[in-house]
Amino acid sequence: MRTGFIAVFAATLIAAASMPAFAGSFDVRSARVGWQVHQPERFMVSGVLRKNGAADVIKPIQAIVVAGDSDAAVKDFARTAQKQYPGYSLIATLASPVPNVGTCVNSI
Repeated sequence: MRTGFIAVFAATLIAAASMPAFAGSFDVRSARVGWQVHQPERFMVSGVLRKNGAADVIKPIQAIVVAGDSDAAVKDFARTAQKQYPGYSLIATLASPVPNVGTCVNSI
């Protein structure tokens, strides 16, 4: 019984010594298969629409837009708003950065 325990214990030690550390093996594997964390720039863009021909009819809208900077986010938001809300004009916008989040991207 004791020799069986020693054999299992020795096999466990040999296996543990031959395996790289978990954190190191994860980094090596992730580099080998092409996994990386991609954090796109995202902006919360808010806007106010005014109904064409009416001074008192407004509509607030918001969206999260992926863009390189806040100006590009506002331009993309304006294009989308014109398509989704015909008969309205965008009269004001505000773009605020959204904190980054990590998503896994496989670039194999």
